[in-house]
Amino acid sequence: NTVKYPLKIGIIGMGRRATSFVTYFSQNSTDGSVEAFCDSIPEKAEAIAEHYGINPRIYFNIDDMLRMSSIDVLFVTTPDYDHVEPCLAALEKNIHVFCEKPMATTLEDCDKIIEAAQKSSGVFYLGFNLRHNIVYETIHEIISSNRLGKVTTIETNEYYYGGKTYFRRWNRFRRYGGGLWLTKACHDFDLLNFMTNSKPKTVYAVGSLSHYRPKSQAAKQCRHCSLQFECPDYVDIMNVEDPESGIFNRLSLIGEQHGQEPGDLCLFNSEKDTFDNGMAIVTYKNSIRASYTLNVLGSRNTRQMRVVGTDGSLEADIEEGIITVVERHTNRQYRYDMHSLMAGSHSGADSRMVKDFLLTIRKGKKPKTSWKEGRLAVQLSLSARESMDTGKVISIKG
Repeated sequence: NTVKYPLKIGIIGMGRRATSFVTYFSQNSTDGSVEAFCDSIPEKAEAIAEHYGINPRIYFNIDDMLRMSSIDVLFVTTPDYDHVEPCLAALEKNIHVFCEKPMATTLEDCDKIIEAAQKSSGVFYLGFNLRHNIVYETIHEIISSNRLGKVTTIETNEYYYGGKTYFRRWNRFRRYGGGLWLTKACHDFDLLNFMTNSKPKTVYAVGSLSHYRPKSQAAKQCRHCSLQFECPDYVDIMNVEDPESGIFNRLSLIGEQHGQEPGDLCLFNSEKDTFDNGMAIVTYKNSIRASYTLNVLGSRNTRQMRVVGTDGSLEADIEEGIITVVERHTNRQYRYDMHSLMAGSHSGADSRMVKDFLLTIRKGKKPKTSWKEGRLAVQLSLSARESMDTGKVISIKG
């Protein structure tokens, strides 16, 4: 296909994630022009358009959007369980697709997307933004350059203060997001697949809901709760004027008017079938062993990684933007400070990811992450969930 710039951009799924991409194109108008929004609740699309001062055409369903608009690119930011239909519809029309992670919530749905992507002349790009984080890119370069020698173990940990949102929204249910091993951990499992340059062989996982359990003295919603002045997890969903959270509160209230669940559900009393802390151990076909801890009770938002090789080791903290490499035999230390390069959404990874996606379209190069990486991450995530449920070590086929 002949590519003309700026690209005509369509976005389906008018939630928090969609705003990241609207922000990007608002700041990089020569890359693309947001021409169309699609959501089953059009008022959400109208609210985002008004917030950004843009005037895209707004559609109720994907078929109308693809038939009546002339978009070149579709960003799929619908809830995790609802990625398949828009991806298939766009790929069938040879439209380039950026799909938010995870690729889907079942391997069967992943395979449907793969079949469509292989037939399409449109690019299928998967949004694993951690691969575009400058710290992780540098770690991968250090590992690949053999500076650490043969890697033996990788430890990666995520501590997430903001993880409490996972007990308030749709992704607190497995039927919508696959549980935290998928909707959240697929990022880090993909990162381990990337760092090891291998395929996972087995996984063993444990997890539990340790903290966000029912409280009889709390109400069902924050707005009605007598504990709101003392609860650190209270959210003022009625505040639509806040410069940061106002637009998201507004979207939540619009959804509530259309029958969606309130956005200020009590984290303790909300119905849920997920966990708030878990650990997984993954063995890889090249003999590397990896561990991953996910804890959404963290006092700050960060990810940390430790890599141990035969010639050296590495430690990194994503919030600090610091990597420290220590040579094994000499004890020499090397420090990399990336903090100044990490401004923007997801520490600058979102804009780097979108730029790479657009470069993939422009140059016809292989996507950094596509269906192959997407399916493998889903497979590992679902295997970790199965392990937690059964208490067994799960072998990963393929």
